[in-house]
Amino acid sequence: MADEPIRALLVEDNPADSRLLREHLREPAVGAFQVTEVDRLSACLDLLRQNPFDVVLLDLTLPDSQSIETVIRVHAEAAQVPIVVLTGIEDESVGVEAVRQGAQDYLVKGQTDSRLLARSIRYAIERNRAELALALYRDGLEQLVTQRTAALAEANRALETEILRRTRVESDLAAARRKIQADREQQRLHLAGELHDSLGQELIGLKFSLEQLKSRSKASLGADAARILAAAIEKCMALIREVRTICHGLYPPGLESFGLVPALQQLTGPGLSPIPVTLTTAPGLDGARFPAEVEIALFRIAQESLQNALKHSGATRVEMRLWVQDGHLRLAVTDDGPGFDPESAMGKGLGLISMRERVRTCGGEFNVTSAGGRTCIEASCPVGPPPDPAAPTS
Repeated sequence: MADEPIRALLVEDNPADSRLLREHLREPAVGAFQVTEVDRLSACLDLLRQNPFDVVLLDLTLPDSQSIETVIRVHAEAAQVPIVVLTGIEDESVGVEAVRQGAQDYLVKGQTDSRLLARSIRYAIERNRAELALALYRDGLEQLVTQRTAALAEANRALETEILRRTRVESDLAAARRKIQADREQQRLHLAGELHDSLGQELIGLKFSLEQLKSRSKASLGADAARILAAAIEKCMALIREVRTICHGLYPPGLESFGLVPALQQLTGPGLSPIPVTLTTAPGLDGARFPAEVEIALFRIAQESLQNALKHSGATRVEMRLWVQDGHLRLAVTDDGPGFDPESAMGKGLGLISMRERVRTCGGEFNVTSAGGRTCIEASCPVGPPPDPAAPTS
């Protein structure tokens, strides 16, 4: 390719200038050139449409075109072919404008020798090749960017769709968990009512009948029969207390009627636990009511935490705290037992998973820390701003 002559299209209407330029390009020192000559812009444009050329040597003053318009039309017809302007107009501003409109170089006739002309042509061809390669690379890069942008947009749409789907699934799961928890509490309430109203009342009636039997036949009963009857009455009373305890555990009567704080007070009252249990509530919470699911969740966590401390921790005291902070109702149950590993304890019968799920159902947070002879179970559920202690309670 390097040994092939450079195909030059000379556009010049002045025979003397045309002859001089041809002589310059025939000199052996400048290399091989194959020159095609026309004297009209229209003929130049026709040839550019039909034949490949390596360079256009263009006069700006032609019979059918003048000045910079000549460069513009040639460049518009064959932007891939470099243009070297050859003109008798020695005007720097015209040269700058010609280059701006697509020419590779601007040479003034009479100031150009064969070497300068050949070098300018070769430089113009190489610059044009570099520009075409750069434009091709830029177009490819833009196409790649467009493709990658489209791929990223599609991936982003897919991600948004997946996020929306997962959000809906999580919302559905949360709603299902809330329904399950509500159903369980309703079942607990129903069972507690059945035990209290049916079995409890039957036991009370049985105790009353036994006491009547004992009082009416006291004189006629023998010692053994009297002892058996007394034992039956005592057993009946024990069963009544046990039914009441079970009913209270299933659903404390104070929770639904009076709220969380009275229910916790019933849970931690004196004489209900073999070890000291203290309850501390923030001012203003005694008469405050919160969403039912939050009150039930925190009560069950307090109940389960207390049972775990009594059965498993070996603690000598338990402390409960209830307060509102940052729009969350917070419960902390702390004991002084030797502690355990919360991670390994999950799912091993301590009820931690159940507690965590209750809090999640309410949109809250659950945390367990156990170290240095101190175990703390914390639950936090969103409830909005704290109640005003000065506000009247209904």
